[in-house]
Amino acid sequence: FSWGLAIMGGVIATAVTFFLLTLGSGFGLLLTHPDLHAAPAFLTGGAIYFLIAQAFGFAVGGHFAGRLIGPLPESKVQEEFRAEAHGLVAWAVTVLATVTMVAFAAMAVNAGSGTAALYGMSTAKTEPAPTAYLVDVLFRPNTNAHDGARAEAGRILDAGLARGEQIAPDDKDRLMTIVANEANMTRDAAAVRIDNLQHDVQSKTKKAADIARKVASYTSIWIALSLLFGALVSMMAAVMAREEDDRNSLQA
Repeated sequence: FSWGLAIMGGVIATAVTFFLLTLGSGFGLLLTHPDLHAAPAFLTGGAIYFLIAQAFGFAVGGHFAGRLIGPLPESKVQEEFRAEAHGLVAWAVTVLATVTMVAFAAMAVNAGSGTAALYGMSTAKTEPAPTAYLVDVLFRPNTNAHDGARAEAGRILDAGLARGEQIAPDDKDRLMTIVANEANMTRDAAAVRIDNLQHDVQSKTKKAADIARKVASYTSIWIALSLLFGALVSMMAAVMAREEDDRNSLQA
């Protein structure tokens, strides 16, 4: 077994895959219309292209590893196993190299964010608080409530409702008083408005969490299957390259 050739195959596979993914991303973003309705088709096409690109990269790496290991006095089964082993290690090297690059990229992004925060710089545009709209809903039609009431209501929502949780009973009682006074309504009407708002926010939070869970699940399964397919492609390419080298040797 030659570790040098197996690592070389992994390096080649990593470089080819990275090149193809970069090229495909460039053309994909250039040709895709900036429309939300085109997002599913774009993601599906991207997933298929990712499978093809990484399979081609593994095939190239496995081919070089299998072609260069050279013949040995061994049986056909032993030769195929030796080629498959080189292809499998080349695949493993590619996966580890990719994971390492992703980890370093994430560390670089985090380091950049930390540096910006250290010097008082913001890496994102300033956005309104997530409860600002909810406070406006609570105080309708009198949305011009004084700043103290709006600020206190926002803090109560931040403490529970904005995170998709239940508002504590004492906080809800205080919020009912604020809304009733500022929106010129009874406490019962304020309680109904708060309950409706709470139910709406919790439903949206649950739906968003369910969508995120499904996306993460499908992504993990797709990546696992594509990596399994890449391992098979790398080993098959190594075996075919070994057979091609044997044929060339016999012809010579």
